[in-house]
Amino acid sequence: MGLLNKLFKKNRNDICTDKNNPYYAYPNELKNFCEYRDKYQDTWNLYGKYTELINHYYYEFINTHNQNDFNKLLIYCQEYSNLLPKIAEAKKEDAKINGTVYKEDTYSLVHHRLSMAYEKAQCYNSAINVCKEAIELGYTDGTKGGFKARINRIKKKQDEINKSIIGRKNL
Repeated sequence: MGLLNKLFKKNRNDICTDKNNPYYAYPNELKNFCEYRDKYQDTWNLYGKYTELINHYYYEFINTHNQNDFNKLLIYCQEYSNLLPKIAEAKKEDAKINGTVYKEDTYSLVHHRLSMAYEKAQCYNSAINVCKEAIELGYTDGTKGGFKARINRIKKKQDEINKSIIGRKNL
């Protein structure tokens, strides 16, 4: 009952008195929550949707090597990246309104998935460029060696392929 008493306590100092506000007469805490939800709910929903779609098309591409899946992966990675400033804004406001504590984002889903997809497609230079961009932005891929180790592994694969091509030309 303590929560309900707090939320619906008729203390005029704790209630929205702006008659033009859709949350008129709501307790201010609840009004603030509702306004935050109204402002950022679509953003959070898109964030979750794009995360799911990136993972879906990444695994589809890895399993099928279908170019359409790769193209969709690229599209959703771009949409996700475009949404990140709005997510950062939502987190700041959430921290201010609700006191939510967010740890600093160091993992980049986009860079991780793209670098692996380019590597699978044997587009090694593109994979390396994605990794370098991630390093410049201070991101990690969640592995022990991070993007630096990934670059080394990609370069090693690239060198092996180049050696085999040169070997075939010399035959």
